[in-house]
Amino acid sequence: MIDFIEISKESVDKFKASLGEEEEYVDTLYAAISENGQVTCAYEAEILGDAYQCILIHCRRALAVTNWYSWYQVEFINSKGHNLGGIIGNDCSMKIDWRGSWSNQVFELFHRDEVLYSCNPPFERHMQGIWEAYCKTQSSHQNETEALKAELALKDELIHVLELQVNHYEELIERIYKTVMELKKGGE
Repeated sequence: MIDFIEISKESVDKFKASLGEEEEYVDTLYAAISENGQVTCAYEAEILGDAYQCILIHCRRALAVTNWYSWYQVEFINSKGHNLGGIIGNDCSMKIDWRGSWSNQVFELFHRDEVLYSCNPPFERHMQGIWEAYCKTQSSHQNETEALKAELALKDELIHVLELQVNHYEELIERIYKTVMELKKGGE
């Protein structure tokens, strides 16, 4: 079983180590995702004890001109324990960035550069909705893939039928040619 608590602690340590002099670590929101897609959030890593995968949202405060603002970094840790940063998979990613002013931080879920879901803090209120939007994208992606495979199978079958017809017509043309040649010889 993957130890998400230990992986998340390492992630927090790396995040803290990356901070500059004018920055301070605030906290990390831990979003534990169960195998059936339920999301539970807490500010303690122990919530990840039974997680299947998880999302971490690290918060830091930084001085911007004369005011302190909160900035965030999102990380996704998949079911194999790999920290993929803001990449979830299958053309999906997530990030938190400012909109309009530094104090307006917005969480965004993207699919191929198109925003699928966006929300303002507190992010823990929205994590279930974010995950459900991602899952719907994956379901849609899976359905598209299956539809394409079915379409390819039908096209392969059609190609096979056409090849059989071409072979049949080639044999028919060969027989007609032989018959015409025999008739020509008999008529001379």
